[in-house]
Amino acid sequence: MAKLLGKTTRRIQQLTQDGVLETEVPPGGGARKYKTCETIQRYIAHIEQKAQETAAASSTAELNLRKLEAEVELKESQGQLHKLKTAIAEGKYIKAEEATRDLADFMAMFKKFAMNIPPRAVKSIAGYADPQTARAMERAMRKELEDMLAVFVDAAEIGPEEAEP
Repeated sequence: MAKLLGKTTRRIQQLTQDGVLETEVPPGGGARKYKTCETIQRYIAHIEQKAQETAAASSTAELNLRKLEAEVELKESQGQLHKLKTAIAEGKYIKAEEATRDLADFMAMFKKFAMNIPPRAVKSIAGYADPQTARAMERAMRKELEDMLAVFVDAAEIGPEEAEP
């Protein structure tokens, strides 16, 4: 039987002791014998059962691994949420309305500062150019600044489709 199944004699004895394989005493007495067809069928059934148990254990292990990974992701996101809430409570973040108001104030102050550059520049060259040229330079610089600021404002505006709900 060992040669037929490709196993050692000791392994066949273990399978018999475990109840996987059965022997019977021949009608005339003597050494116990295996029924070839029945023994092979029982051995195949045993191997199939072990394969199913292994597959089930593998599937269970995979599900447990996925569950653990999901739990880790949940804990990480909870940690990030806690950090964000703590930062908000500590005042590290400001409301969008406050940021918008502060930015608008800054831009108004910047525009005022920028629009004062042409007259100040003309004053510094007053001794080097005639008044008519100085005024023309001031108008040209003012126009250039206004155009640049308009382009800057247009680029910074958010349309309704880009705005967050």
